[in-house]
Formats: sequence, C-alpha cells, structure tokens
Amino acid sequence: MVKKGLRTLSAMLLGGIGIAGGGAVFAQDSRDQDSSITIIQPDKTVEKAEFAAIDTERFELGVYTGSLSVEDFGNSAVTGLAFTFHIDPRFIAQLGYGQSDVGRAAFEEALGNDFLSDSDKEFTYTHVTAGYRLFYGRSFFGARNKFNTNLYLTAGLGNVEFAGDTQTGLVLGATYKVVLNDWLTCDIHLRDHIFEREFLDDKKTTQNVELAVGINFLF
Repeated sequence: MVKKGLRTLSAMLLGGIGIAGGGAVFAQDSRDQDSSITIIQPDKTVEKAEFAAIDTERFELGVYTGSLSVEDFGNSAVTGLAFTFHIDPRFIAQLGYGQSDVGRAAFEEALGNDFLSDSDKEFTYTHVTAGYRLFYGRSFFGARNKFNTNLYLTAGLGNVEFAGDTQTGLVLGATYKVVLNDWLTCDIHLRDHIFEREFLDDKKTTQNVELAVGINFLF
C-alpha cells in the first residue's frame, strides 16, 4: 500500500515537472516569436505648408473698379490704374489714376436742368500716396483656402479735375490686400478724396468717397 502511494506520488510529481517544462518551452517560444517582430517606421517627412507672400517682388501694377460718391452728385462707377512700390515689408508708395462720369446733382434733378456740360461731369484724379501696414495675417475662404493678407493705412496728395476746375487736395484711406499667389494680389480699397470745390459761386471743401476692388500683378 505504501509502495503504491509512493508510485502515485512520483507519477504526479513527474507530470507536474512535465507540465512546467512545457510551460517553460511555451514561454521561450513566445519570446522567440516576439524578438522576430520588426517594426517598420515610415520614412516620410511632412513638408510645412508655405503660403504665397510678397517677398522678392517689389512692384505691383493693377486695375480696379468700384463706386465713387461725389458730394452733391451721388454715386457713379469709377475705374482706374494703380502702380505700387513696396519699399519694405511695412511701407508702400502708390501712384494712381481714376476716372468717373458723374451724373446730375440733386438740385439739377430738382430743377430739371443741367448746369454742367458733359465734359465737365467727368471726374478725373491722380494721386500719390504712402501706406503703412497696420495689420497682417491670414484670411480663410472655406476649409482649404488660406491666403496671406495685409491691411494698410494710406495718405497722400491728389489732383482732381471736375466741374471745369482743377484742385489739389488730400487723399486718405485704407487698403485690404490679399496675396492670391506669387504673382497676383487682390485689393479692396476705401479712399476719401478731399478737395475744395467752387461751383456756381459756392466754394466749399468736399468729401468724395471711393470704394473699389482691384487686381494687381506682382513683378
């Protein structure tokens, strides 16, 4: 009986050792499998997105169109040309020319009579202004379209020919510039042509506000 118990105990011990040994082999196999795994890192460099900017280009030549409100004569369409020189990233200088065919004055409408000839109703101006970049940043048009933008304050002198007279006055305004790509920009400008006008023995300082949109070519 004792011998039979010893044999049973021996069999159990040998079985346990076999199980443990099998577990040890399994663990060893797992380590061997883990050590054979190779992690592949993608060799990919994400390039930083670059936005179009005015960098090496110093000049802009463009055209614009919009609306001109001539004091006492209402609103009329205006078209013009602009040449801009970028002195440095913060300062610009601009030479501009614009023309508008002005309609009747309010009192002309009331009287039903024209006091100006057709040639005298042509409002023509040239101006030389300087601009200071007040803000710069980016504008977002939709989820994917991002453009560098600049906001300039402008001031200078202008020469106006209107109502048979030529006067020199101030030009004050602001320009919002969007850089579309390396050779094209878009402007939205607001300008006030301030000059002294003498008309029918009435002499006064007038405010003539212009709002226009322009396209410019960089070079």
